[in-house]
Amino acid sequence: MARPIVAVVDDDPHMRAALERLLRSIGYRVATFEGTAQLLAHRDPGALLCVLVDLQMPGIDGVALTATLTARYPSLPVLAMTAYPGEAVRRRAMDAGAVAFLAKPLDAALLEAHLALVARASG
Repeated sequence: MARPIVAVVDDDPHMRAALERLLRSIGYRVATFEGTAQLLAHRDPGALLCVLVDLQMPGIDGVALTATLTARYPSLPVLAMTAYPGEAVRRRAMDAGAVAFLAKPLDAALLEAHLALVARASG
């Protein structure tokens, strides 16, 4: 059986590369996207294990992407991440449908725990 694919959506190429290395090191395949349009153009976003999305991006931000993904693919978990955590930002992300809210720099163990929960829930 193929390993699951985690999508990473972040406009920062260094963050995308770092997350790709981390996720591969813990056993996931990774698809990276520099923004919302690139992810939505993916051949089948609904087939992904989950989407790890930065909330602060130019154009369509991560909150709007989370809401779009939740509406189009209700069973696709979205994990929100931001370098600017705060209660208002967390609430917006969770209200948009995120299943987790992570502060940058990401805690690798916490991310891995959230991914393990998502993987278990997907069966």
